[in-house]
Parts: sequence; C-alpha cells; structure tokens
Amino acid sequence: MTPRLFSVSAETPAELEKATEGLAKRLEGGLESPAGHSALPCRRVVVADSAAEAARRLRDGRSKDVFTEAYDPGRPVVFMFSGVGDQYPGMAAGLYRHLSVFRQELDRCLRLLEPEIGMDLRKLLFSLTASVKGKPDLAGLFDQRGSSQEIHQTLAAQPLAFATQYAMAQSLLSLGVRPYALIGYSLGEYVAGCLAGVFSLDDALHLTALRARLVSAQPEGAMLAVTSAPGPLAPHLRNGVSVAALDSPELTVLAGPVEAIERLGKLLLDQEIACRRLATSHAFHSPMMDPVVEPLREAFAGVSLNPPSLPFLSNVTGTWIRDHEATDPGYWARHPRQTIRFADGLAELWRLHEPIPIELGPGQTLTNLAVRHPAHRGRGQALALRTLPGVFETRTDLELLLTTVGRLWATGTDINWSALNLD
Repeated sequence: MTPRLFSVSAETPAELEKATEGLAKRLEGGLESPAGHSALPCRRVVVADSAAEAARRLRDGRSKDVFTEAYDPGRPVVFMFSGVGDQYPGMAAGLYRHLSVFRQELDRCLRLLEPEIGMDLRKLLFSLTASVKGKPDLAGLFDQRGSSQEIHQTLAAQPLAFATQYAMAQSLLSLGVRPYALIGYSLGEYVAGCLAGVFSLDDALHLTALRARLVSAQPEGAMLAVTSAPGPLAPHLRNGVSVAALDSPELTVLAGPVEAIERLGKLLLDQEIACRRLATSHAFHSPMMDPVVEPLREAFAGVSLNPPSLPFLSNVTGTWIRDHEATDPGYWARHPRQTIRFADGLAELWRLHEPIPIELGPGQTLTNLAVRHPAHRGRGQALALRTLPGVFETRTDLELLLTTVGRLWATGTDINWSALNLD
C-alpha cells in the first residue's frame, strides 16, 4: 500500500489532544483527512498506510511514528548533500515510482549522463524491462537492497550520487521547502554548487562525469574511518597515507594505497582504536588524486562560474564560501584533492538560529555527524531530518520522505500540498 501523510493542528497543546482524538475517530469511521488543510500553531503528523493504521498510531501515546514539533517558522532549513559510499541497488525506487518530479528530474540527469560515462545508470537502480502508458514498468525493481560491486565503483557511484540528490532537492523545492543554506560532503558540494547557481545543471553533470572518469583512471585506493582526533594519528601518516576528511573532532578519515590502509587498520584495531574501511574504490581527497587536478582546472575554466545565489559551506575552508572561491576554477579543481573540513562546516551550521539540517542522500551519515557535533551539544534535541533510508532500514523511501515533509510543516514550513500528488 502507498503510505499517506495525516495531520492535525490546534491553537493550544490541550486543544491539540482533543483534535487528535477527533481525527482518530473520524479516521476509524473511514473518513479520509488530507494533510495540511488546517495550519494552526500546534501541529502533529503521522504517516501510515491506511486511515485505520493512522488512527491506531495517533491513539498510541508511545508511537514513534507520530511527531509533534515545536512551532517556529523562522528556523532555517539547510540541505546536506552526501558523497559516495552509502548507495545501494533499488535506492529511491519508491520515490521514482510515486513522485513525478523526482522521476522526471532523475531521468533528466541520467539521460544526460549516459553518453558521458558510457552506461545506463538506471540499470544499477532499476530493472526497466517494459513500459506501461509511457512510464517505466517498475515491477522488476530489485526486491532486496544490498551491495553491488559495480554501484560502488567511482565511475557509477559519483554520477548516481549527484543525480539522486539533485532530483531530491528539486522534489523538495516543488513542495515549497526552500533552503536557507547548503552544505555538501565531497561530491555533495558539486550538488550544492549547482543548486546555488554557481554552474548550470548541464555543466555540473559534465564536470561530475569528468571527475568520475579521471578518478576511475587512477590506481585503486582505500579509505579508513578512525574514531580519533587527527593529532594522535600523525605517526601513522606514512607510506602514502594522509588525512582525507575531518568529520568530527573525534572522527578522522584516512586515505591511501590499499595495502597501507589494510595494514594500518589492523594495527589500529590491535591498539583498540575503532576503525572501519569505507565502501570506496579510490583514495579520495589524498595525494593519489593529484593527477586529476589539472584536467579539472581546464574543464572548469571552460564553463561559466557565477557567484552563489544561496550560501553554502565549503569543504576546503570549513566556512561559508566566498564569491571569488566559488568562481575560481582552481578551487573546484583542488576540491577532490583537499582534506574535507566537514566538522568545521558543521560548527558554522550550528551558529545559525535553530537550523533544520536535511540529508538528501541515502542513510544518516551526515545527520549523525551533525547531531553529535560538539557545537550542538547542550542545546537540546536537534531536529535533523532525512529523505532516503539506509540499505538495512525497513522503512520505505516514500514513508521517510513524507515523514520529513510532515515534520517540516509541523515546525512552520509552508508546504505546497497540491504538488504532493503521488502516482
């Protein structure tokens, strides 16, 4: 069954409880209740497969599927775009099936990318074997999420990450969700740059595909996430190993040749320092990326680069990007080689007034980093939202997205409900 979003609002918390009971009774009686028709300041939402299930969840005071948010329409929304590593076959299948804007934008991106990388990326996500009324028949969608060696190869992973997150951003924009600011992780900053108008979508797709081809031509590498500040790891920065990312003050990502990373991982585990290999085919943001810098510089010099129309946080500097950086081909050329200063970017993000970060890629890597960042500690529970489930989650992507949209409405975000037409 297709999940739906149910909502209720009232003037006061006490009246909200009465309104919730009234809604539950109406739903039990078979009366449908479209979301968003009432917009009083005390708001509650639930996503369920049926009216009866929604009523049951509303009556269950302990249900984790019912959300009552603090109404504050001035809170800035921040789109967060992830890199690669969490993608999986079947990712976003429900959105592709039911959400026309997402489907149209993803198809648009993948159609433009196909001649750039020489493959139909949809085949890594969906089995499109037939067509009904001009739409792909999705009966052949992968039924099980799982890892695929091909989908984790750079040539496919980076373009897929860009296309999926760009389509997600356009879907949210069509619903009236307007970001105040953006932050990307690694390739995610390309999506941020495109959404901010630094380069066009056509140029962004061309540059993303070029970056993927250039990286794919480099020797295989590996990356290792280590639960440690970078200082204690300094003695291990040898044999080609370097700091690729500063994800938090207590989480550092190292990158380098496969053999060196494997040896280092075993050494750190022997020292009882937790670490894990990341699902990447190359050592991004390390000296192994040096050969891609100059070709990227030439490519960026050949496209129009504009000052950003939306502020976004830079991986390279860890602070708000400046116009001269965003319009410098050298900045984007060095980007795959430079250390990602994501922890510094999150510190800047939390300086905003009660921001609402939304992760537009699969899983919850960025939201976890955001809510656990020291700059947020002691400020109460963060409202950090997601749009796509991780590979092992049981919730569907449509259920998760509807929940996020509902929770945004509950905080005071104006939603264009007429655009939420599910096929």
